[in-house]
Amino acid sequence: MRSELRITSGAALAKLNPPGNDWRSLHQSDGLSIQARGPAFEWRAADGSKRFLVGEIDGFRRGDGSLAEGSSWMQESARFDNPRGADGIEGRFLLVSIDATGRCELRADRFGTCDAYYQASNEGVTLATRLDLLPLASGGAAPNALGYAHALTVYGARPAKMDTLYTGVNRLGVGQTLRLAGGKLELTERPFVAAAAADYAERDNHDYADALLEAIRARASPYGNVVYLSSGWDSTSILACLVHLVGPRKVRAVIGRMRYADRSGVCNQFEIDRAKAVADFFGVKLEICEFDYRTTAPETVAGVLPIYRAHGFASATGLNHWRLAEHVAKTTGGDEVVFAGEISDGAHNLGFSQFVTIFHPTMEFREYSDKMASYLYGPTFMSLLLAGKHEDDPIWTLFRQRAGSLAFDAPAADPQARKMQLLSSFFLRGTRMPLCSLSNTRFLSERGRAEYLGSMESRYLGKAAREVTPENLYAWYLRLYNSFHWQGSTVATLAHTAAAHGLRCALPFYDGRVQDFLSAMPESWGRGLDLKPTKYPLKWTLQNRVRYPMHLQVGPHSYLYDVDPSFSHAAELMFASSLGTLFKERLKSRAYQKWFASDLFDVGYIDRIVTRYLSGEEFRGSDMNDVFLLGLLAISGRLGET
Repeated sequence: MRSELRITSGAALAKLNPPGNDWRSLHQSDGLSIQARGPAFEWRAADGSKRFLVGEIDGFRRGDGSLAEGSSWMQESARFDNPRGADGIEGRFLLVSIDATGRCELRADRFGTCDAYYQASNEGVTLATRLDLLPLASGGAAPNALGYAHALTVYGARPAKMDTLYTGVNRLGVGQTLRLAGGKLELTERPFVAAAAADYAERDNHDYADALLEAIRARASPYGNVVYLSSGWDSTSILACLVHLVGPRKVRAVIGRMRYADRSGVCNQFEIDRAKAVADFFGVKLEICEFDYRTTAPETVAGVLPIYRAHGFASATGLNHWRLAEHVAKTTGGDEVVFAGEISDGAHNLGFSQFVTIFHPTMEFREYSDKMASYLYGPTFMSLLLAGKHEDDPIWTLFRQRAGSLAFDAPAADPQARKMQLLSSFFLRGTRMPLCSLSNTRFLSERGRAEYLGSMESRYLGKAAREVTPENLYAWYLRLYNSFHWQGSTVATLAHTAAAHGLRCALPFYDGRVQDFLSAMPESWGRGLDLKPTKYPLKWTLQNRVRYPMHLQVGPHSYLYDVDPSFSHAAELMFASSLGTLFKERLKSRAYQKWFASDLFDVGYIDRIVTRYLSGEEFRGSDMNDVFLLGLLAISGRLGET
């Protein structure tokens, strides 16, 4: 069940009425009010402080790496006293503490998967798990230019972790603790020590397999488990592990059938056919959920819109997540857990695990091209970049030659500054390639690009750039993913759409033990130019620890673009679906002109591409992708706007 929290600090704000009849008061004192909806656990710590926990606990890590059940939280409550000890608590939660002086302290789970938004004013501070529980919902807030700049630049279409689309409204960052006292707030951050890459041997595959199986076992339900199934390695591996652990009778799968436009028909038939073959292999029922946006996009958008506005989401993927959750809610007998394989691509191979780096009819070569792209962000190439020898690298030369008109920045003179360039090109660009220039992002003016980079690099990447080395590079990537791609609109919508339908969503690749293993996994385990495949330990597990149909992972991967590189999901949705009709309705008013400051954004360019789109012209390339992002932001809109 969905849990919500609102904390108000300050004499005036603490007098606010509960947001609704289904809310209850957890704490009320002079200048501090804590209200909750849904499950909330309460206890007193050894020092006498009050503790409240809102969210979900998947388990408590034991010394041998196994997980004690989350329901044993009362016996394990002392582990919340120490932030480092709390890292061994698996789940998605917020922890609130109130000491004897009335000071309130809040922190989130290790990966910051449970959002806490806060807004400060002269009257005090309001903190909540949804934006629409803050004063801005009634009083409004000016657009945050840097939040929009990031949403329009980086995959995920959402501001980075500590930001929102609203000026003066922020989110609790990964590893941060927020303290409230007398209507004032203070932020501190727990130290992060990046693990160095280890020299893994073949026997270490068993450690990975044990960690993954334990992660899935701890999150599985004895009443039934649903897998959001694709044809790829991630979701099918979860299916295999679940069948191995609980048997096929406690597992079912659901897949979306993508009908975006009449002209393209079903655009993921390859995926459906393979998923059906995998489900049949395991004796598991596969259910089809229709992603039919030829006519029904308006009703899907209307359903998901409250979540989008409450969390600053904007993605087509989130619409699909809503439909999947809706399907499961209608067909479940209750108490089933929904499993999804998201974040596995980034955790294993830095996101380069999709067979799309270089198009080629030979799938094995396409996988190797993914490995080459991953290599360019690995420790070997980083060492070459720092030494100024990267131009001699043949993989770099190949990718530069294929980059066409893409602009690149010159390497900084200072090797330390080159570390920032490497991290910045990974997390703050639409195209991920070392030294790729932000000038390729046409939404922003020259001043806008400078302000965006200056702010984001300082606030998010500064510590990493100072401390990163070729030895701990992967650990820093996985840490920073939590502030960027993994909290974006293509991942975070899974938990929110599930909760809105009374479901619990599990992402086992977000398990702490799995993440620790992958943070220290060396380049030679599928991330570099070696011959081990992408996601090497995962595929080893499927070959050696569970029953899995390796023979089915051949041929086209998922979509029509696997055989026709000119095919585009965005084009079908923009130009030939009912979602495109919504885009035009929302873009016609050009409300975005109020969101984008003319000195930071190239509003002239934005107006030109919107005019082309509204005229009925069908086009491709970066202009199409930019209009697609604008359309998604337009249908999501802003709180307080119609």
